[in-house]
Amino acid sequence: MAWYDAFPNLVQTNVPLSMYTWFQLGGTAEFFAEPRSVEELSALVRSCHEANVPIHVLGSGSNVLVRSPLISGFVIRLADSLPSFVDIQPETGRVRVSGNTLLSRLITSSVQAGLGGLEELIGIPGTVGAALHGNIGTDTIDIGQMLVSVQLLTKSGEIVTRNASELVFSYHQSSLDDCIVLDATFELHEENARELAQRMQKQWIIRKSLQPMSHQCAGRVFRNPMDGDSNASEIIVSCGLKNLSCGNASISERHANYIVADLDCTVEDICALIEKVQSEVFQKTGISLELELEIW
Repeated sequence: MAWYDAFPNLVQTNVPLSMYTWFQLGGTAEFFAEPRSVEELSALVRSCHEANVPIHVLGSGSNVLVRSPLISGFVIRLADSLPSFVDIQPETGRVRVSGNTLLSRLITSSVQAGLGGLEELIGIPGTVGAALHGNIGTDTIDIGQMLVSVQLLTKSGEIVTRNASELVFSYHQSSLDDCIVLDATFELHEENARELAQRMQKQWIIRKSLQPMSHQCAGRVFRNPMDGDSNASEIIVSCGLKNLSCGNASISERHANYIVADLDCTVEDICALIEKVQSEVFQKTGISLELELEIW
């Protein structure tokens, strides 16, 4: 009996993943499922662990490029339409949210409830879980600073709760490793909802003006260097690479740290462009640009 026989109406085989990522490119998953509850998710992860089957977790797909023609193992996609995985509960000075909730939705809901602290992150794509894994932030704040506690699903299928003091958050990194974020609680501050909304809207307009158009298949690629003197986009522009392209992959005209997949673009085009940018930047500046994009 195979490990997936216990989930006859859930696990699929050879599922194309292109429709689930922002680049809309890539290969297929050997095994694929969209669990309908935390209990089902836990059972799937536990079965994979016992059968020694590797797991890949897919959220909104904003930071993933599927390079391999076939992803061996099991791809779990947490559906963003199910209440089990998308829930926001504002409280006095705090908000509790499911890990698969879009970060933008958490921010707008918090602002409407008169809870401030997250609004500066508006316009950053992805889910709350992904934001915590990568400890996303700006020049002044990062999301890990506001975390109180988090409920996690370990790679063995066990559900555990960790306080923020038990975790490590550094620049664009965390100690969450391979755990799936089920929900998180953030400490915010009460503020006038109208003033918060105005600040959020201003930040959203600025950030959106610097991102690719909504109809474009694109993704953010590099981490900003840790020294903080300049960001990846500024470095790419300073090296004269703003108009660089490989095949049908090109640097975004709006923001040099985004790659746009034009019509007939292939995964190889994107990877070639990434390698070209890294090589040119290193030769001209000595800076090694690290990937923020996950390549499977």
